Amino acid sequence: MQEPRRRRWLQLYLLPLVVACGSAAPATSGPSTAAAADHVTSDSAPIERDDDGEHEPTQTTGKAAAKAAAIAELPKGTRVLQVGDSFADALGIELGKLLKQSGLRTSLETKTPSYIGEWAFGRTLPKALSAYNPDLVLVTLGANEVEVPTPEQRIGAVQRLVKVLGDRPCVWILPPLWKQDTGVMQVIKDNAKPCQVLDSSVLVPSLPRGRDHIHPSTEGRLIWATAVLDWLKQARDPQGPRPWSVRGGPS
Repeated sequence: MQEPRRRRWLQLYLLPLVVACGSAAPATSGPSTAAAADHVTSDSAPIERDDDGEHEPTQTTGKAAAKAAAIAELPKGTRVLQVGDSFADALGIELGKLLKQSGLRTSLETKTPSYIGEWAFGRTLPKALSAYNPDLVLVTLGANEVEVPTPEQRIGAVQRLVKVLGDRPCVWILPPLWKQDTGVMQVIKDNAKPCQVLDSSVLVPSLPRGRDHIHPSTEGRLIWATAVLDWLKQARDPQGPRPWSVRGGPS
C-alpha cells in the first residue's frame, strides 16, 4: 500500500512542478519574436513622418519637392507686358526687376492718369501688344475710378479691354485700395474673364504708403512686387498649354 501512495503523491505534486519549470525556460533554437520583428522592419522601405503625424514613404516626399520646384521655376525667356496707370508704374518697375532676375523679359507701358476706357478703346494697348507680343499681360487699372458714382458703366470697357488682349494669358491686378471704392473693383472681378483677377487689397492689406497716403512707398513697392511674383508662381500652371497658362492664384 505504501508504494501506490508514493506514486500518487508524485503525480499530484511533483510532476506539475517539473512541467511548469520546463515551460518557463527560454527557447534556445531559432530567433526570438522581437528579433524577427526587427529584421522585418529593417527590410522595409524607409519612411518619414509628415506634418500630420502620419508615416509617408520618402518617395512621396520626393514628388512633393519636385512639384514645388516646378512651381517655383518660371518660364525663362518669355515676355511679360505690364500696362496701366500710376499704380502699374509703382508696381511695374520693381516687379520688372524681379522678373528679369528670374530670366524673363519685361515691358512696361503706363499713362498717368489713365482710365479703363482709354486702354480699352484707344490705340496704346493694341500697339503695345503688336510691338512686344507678350506671353503674359498684367493689367493694373481702376485706381482712378474708385469714386465713380455709377461703376456699372465700366462693364463694357472692362469687357472690351479683355477682348483686345485676345487669347493671351492675362491677370488684372486690382490696386491696393487706400479708401473704400463705390463698386468698380467688383465690376472688374465680374467682367474680366478669362483674365484672372488678383485683389491687391487682400494680397497686401497693410501696404506702406508714400507721402500722399495713396501710392505705395519705396518699401511698399518692393513688398507689393514680391507678393505679386509669389502669387504668379503659384498661379501659373506648369502643365498648361502655354508657358504662362494661369489657373488662378492662392486664395
